[in-house]
Amino acid sequence: MINPDIIFKAELLRKSWDIDNTSPLNILQSALGNINNLTILWFPMIDELSGCCSKTEDDNIICINSKHSKGRQNFTLAHELYHLLYEDEKDSFVCNVNSSDESEKNANKFAECLLIPNIGLYEFIKRNNIDDWSLNDIIKCEQYYQISHAAMLCKLRRENMISYEDYLIFKSGVKSAAWNLGYDLSLYEPTNEHYTLGKIIPLSGMAYDNNMITGGKYDEILLNIFRGDMVYNTLKEDDDIV
Repeated sequence: MINPDIIFKAELLRKSWDIDNTSPLNILQSALGNINNLTILWFPMIDELSGCCSKTEDDNIICINSKHSKGRQNFTLAHELYHLLYEDEKDSFVCNVNSSDESEKNANKFAECLLIPNIGLYEFIKRNNIDDWSLNDIIKCEQYYQISHAAMLCKLRRENMISYEDYLIFKSGVKSAAWNLGYDLSLYEPTNEHYTLGKIIPLSGMAYDNNMITGGKYDEILLNIFRGDMVYNTLKEDDDIV
């Protein structure tokens, strides 16, 4: 059972972002748009680590394992937000995939509630006339809420909607089933190996524009955060409306 306080925190955060409890959440867009001084970095880590985060008075930094699937990365981002927003005991967290630490368990439960609230799950069931979950139903739901297949199965097990035997059966054949349903497979695959989004990019640009750092230092910062595309200006602009 999930602590009601964790459910309340997730629902309140959704509300503060103007997202109701039945709609899918673009966790990356919402986090970058609503959390002050947030920088997110993606780079390969060992498989046992899903991510880590650090916070100070001036900065919030989240690192995500780019070797994991996009769906799993979405869950990791929601998990790290719990540490940043609701825990004050430490200023940095390193998150092991199978940790039994109480803080890590709470962060996982928060991520689940934030990404796929119970009311949203039950609305999905009603809208799609689901009596007994099939693999296709599960894939449609995880695609709708953009969460990993593992997280979706854990959610259904927690809510006693599938048996342990079904859980084991539904763990396989995921990509081919998604492909046959007409979905692209990006949710189940890793993303860019090295990338960064967030506050550090415009802050570095402002420092350069105000002669606080040299052009060489500005380029060095961008290269260190995996944004060589900005150093070498690989963006191609045109006059088309995008």
